[in-house]
Amino acid sequence: MQTSTVTVHPPLALPRKRRMRNYTPYLFIAPALLILLVVVILPIVYSFGISFFRYQLNAPQLGVKFIGLDNYAAIASDQQMIQSATWTVQFTLWAVSLELLLGMGLALLLHSRVLGHFRNLFRGVFLVPIMLSGVVAAWMWRLLFDTTYGPVNHLLSLLGISPIPWGADALTARVMLIIADVWLTTPFVMLILLAGLQNIPDELMEAASIDGATTRQKFTRITLPLLKFPILIVLVIRTMDALRAFDQAFVLTSGGPGNATSTIMFYNYRYAFYYFQMGRAAAVAFAFLLLILAITFLYTRLLRREAEY
Repeated sequence: MQTSTVTVHPPLALPRKRRMRNYTPYLFIAPALLILLVVVILPIVYSFGISFFRYQLNAPQLGVKFIGLDNYAAIASDQQMIQSATWTVQFTLWAVSLELLLGMGLALLLHSRVLGHFRNLFRGVFLVPIMLSGVVAAWMWRLLFDTTYGPVNHLLSLLGISPIPWGADALTARVMLIIADVWLTTPFVMLILLAGLQNIPDELMEAASIDGATTRQKFTRITLPLLKFPILIVLVIRTMDALRAFDQAFVLTSGGPGNATSTIMFYNYRYAFYYFQMGRAAAVAFAFLLLILAITFLYTRLLRREAEY
C-alpha cells in the first residue's frame, strides 16, 4: 500500500516594499491620532480621575485628597445645581420647540412658490444668523436689549410701553436667552427641513391634489410622515446643543439675576473658574455626560426604528 505525502511549505515572507505599503496608511494617520490622544483623550482621563479628589486649584498647599464619590453625592444635594438643571431643561424644551415650529414654517415658505424668483434671496437672508458664532450673536442681543440705549426698549417706548429691565427680572432674562438662541439656530433647523421637503416626490402632491386633498390634509398625511427622519435628526442635534448652552448665559446675563439663568455648563464653569473646585467641576461634567449619553441613546433608538420603516 502506497502512502502519499504532502509537503507543507512555509509561507513566503512578504517583500519589504509590500510590508511598508501595508503600514503606510497608519503612518499618515499617526500624527492625527497622537494629537487626539494628547488634546482629547488624556484630559478626559485626567478629569475623570480628578472627579474623585478634593482639588482646590487656587490653594495647592491643601494638597489633593481622595474623597471617593463625595463630589458626585454633593451634586444631588446642591440647590443651585438643581435649579440650573431645571432651567436648562426648560430652556431646551422652549428653544427646541420654537426652533422646530419656526424652522418648519420657513422651510415650507421657501419650498413653496409664494416667493417666486426671490426664494434664493430670502434663503440667503434667513441663513445669515448661522454664519455668526454664539458669542458674537449674544453680544449683539445684549446691545439690542440694553435697558437705556437698546433699540428694543426704544421701539417699545414708541408704543407707549415703559423700558423693560430685561436682565433684572428672572422671567425677562429667560425670555431674552430663549429669543437669542432661537434667532441663532432656527436657520439650521430650516435648512435640514428644507432638504427633507425637497426630497419629497412632486408626484405624491399632484396625486393628492387630483384626489381632492386639501392643503392641511397634504401636510398632515404626506409631508409630516415623510419628514419624520429629518425632524428626528434636528431634535437630536438641537437637544444636545441646547443642553450644553453656555455662551448666551455667559454673555447676556452672567447666569443672573441670582441663579435664574444659570445653565448646567455655566454652573460648572463657575465652580471651576470662580471657586476653583476642580474636583467638583469634573464630577458635574461627567454626571452631565451621562445624561447626554442617555438622551443620545434614546434618540438613536428612535432614529434606528424610523430607518427600519
